[in-house]
Amino acid sequence: MSASLAIEQDVSRQWQHALDRALAAHERESATAYYTYIALAFPADTPYTSTTNPLIDFRALKTWAGERGWRVLPSRQASPSDKYRPPVHFQRQATSLH
Repeated sequence: MSASLAIEQDVSRQWQHALDRALAAHERESATAYYTYIALAFPADTPYTSTTNPLIDFRALKTWAGERGWRVLPSRQASPSDKYRPPVHFQRQATSLH
């Protein structure tokens, strides 16, 4: 593993940990996060390297969120300035009473 890849993975884990703490402390049924923060936590494995509009690995994000009791929802409305970086919405999953 290259040193830069190891650093990128460490940074990604740190952002995931911060997101995990923020969602765990969140008391409401829904939450919104900045696209850029989510892209740092779940960077896509594509060769696309734009720092202004990074890509998100949504499959990994959805799996991660589901394991923590959250669903990832598409952004309903983004402002023109957020066209390529819409906020990411999380909705708490209903828990089973079994």
